[in-house]
Amino acid sequence: MGLDFNESDILKDILNFKIVNRKKLEEKYGFKIIDRMIKHINEFLCKNDNGIIHKSKNYLYYFGKYYESLFKINDRDINMRMSFRRELITLILLLGKEKLNIYKFNKQIRRNEQNTKNIQNDLKQILKTYNIKHLEYIRTANIEKLFKNKNYDLKELRENYLREILMRRMEKIYIGKSTYQENFYFKILQEILEIKNIKYIKRLLFLYIDQFTDIISMYEKYSILTYFILNMKSTDIKFKYRLKKTDENKEFFIMMDKISKREKLKIDCKFMTLFYKKLHRKKRKPEKILSEINKAIMIEKNQETFGIKKVETRKGKEEGVEVYSIAETSVNFENKDLLNKKLLKKYIHLDETVKIRTLVLVDVEENQILKSFNKVMKFFNFLEVVKVEHLNNFKKVITKNNTGYEQVLIISNSKFLNTIRNFSDIPIFNFVLGKEKGTLQSRINILKQMIYLRRMMFQYLEFKKDRKIIHK
Repeated sequence: MGLDFNESDILKDILNFKIVNRKKLEEKYGFKIIDRMIKHINEFLCKNDNGIIHKSKNYLYYFGKYYESLFKINDRDINMRMSFRRELITLILLLGKEKLNIYKFNKQIRRNEQNTKNIQNDLKQILKTYNIKHLEYIRTANIEKLFKNKNYDLKELRENYLREILMRRMEKIYIGKSTYQENFYFKILQEILEIKNIKYIKRLLFLYIDQFTDIISMYEKYSILTYFILNMKSTDIKFKYRLKKTDENKEFFIMMDKISKREKLKIDCKFMTLFYKKLHRKKRKPEKILSEINKAIMIEKNQETFGIKKVETRKGKEEGVEVYSIAETSVNFENKDLLNKKLLKKYIHLDETVKIRTLVLVDVEENQILKSFNKVMKFFNFLEVVKVEHLNNFKKVITKNNTGYEQVLIISNSKFLNTIRNFSDIPIFNFVLGKEKGTLQSRINILKQMIYLRRMMFQYLEFKKDRKIIHK
């Protein structure tokens, strides 16, 4: 009994993060995590002599053993469940040059003719998310125009979806050969994009980025990869200047030559020039900024004033911590009216505060580090930050013997960031920086995430405490 592709994704998240918000996980992957799915994963874990995933109304959490081999799908059968089918159909819808041919797709995924009804229903449901009727899709001769009429920028949709898919599927936290189903998935993806070997391109490009550029965030690296994949066949670039080969850029030309030969493609010189400029934007190294942040943290710790604010009370001035919450006892974060609800600001006396020792990992470019950290930590003042590091320089492994911090908070532009192999019971939380325009919307995004993350952080401490009591 094995796991399908999406069950393996969910298992990776829960085993590495230790606790996840159920609704947020469903929102992240775009399909409903029903109890039957968790039951199947738990049966798989029990068969492999592991602990099981526990669940409450809002959370899924795990205290069992961690084996990288759990993420392997050894079965040569392709588990073509609905979520997996729909992911492939979405790829064809957004990235394919032609509309979905149901019979051709059914043949690609090796299913019988009766399965075509399922595919048609999948397509209808996917189109519905973009407010497109199935009949409109069938009749249109111009997909880009169809999306434009629905107020969508198809180019932007393509870039965002492909970047997320690549991050989700290529940032493997386990070591070993690719699975049969994974190879099948990339075979379909490469056929859609008309590319011979995405993994080869990624390997060469990331190696070059790490050795010869100042790009450091995972999000930016995958943005570069996405841009290259979608544009490397461009020939209508209006650009006069052409990059000449020199000693300084010879490694770039070597890389491009290797990709060109593997893909059997002549890459336009003008595109190469633009791509080189995109790779080599002038940036400062992040070490100095991180050093200054950590120095400030140490000073504030020594002065015992980190996150503390003077508050006027009837008795006079007291020291307290400023905390935000929503004026409801039970909050549904899927509620569209959530942002209109009243935010309560209250002050908790220092003697009543519990601060969680936290390692903060930033996964943003150099020019965003200080701004992102300050913006987030203004509201995450219930954390005791022990250190700030860049994810790019982090060892990517948390061992069982780690005692320097109680949890990890990652500040990133991506929701698909699961690159740390976590062998401990230390939870990992991901704060996703929004792209909201305006100070108010940005503040609302931070507050909304802070409130649900704070609840989850303290809930995990309770789960952990209860588990230790039961264990005794």
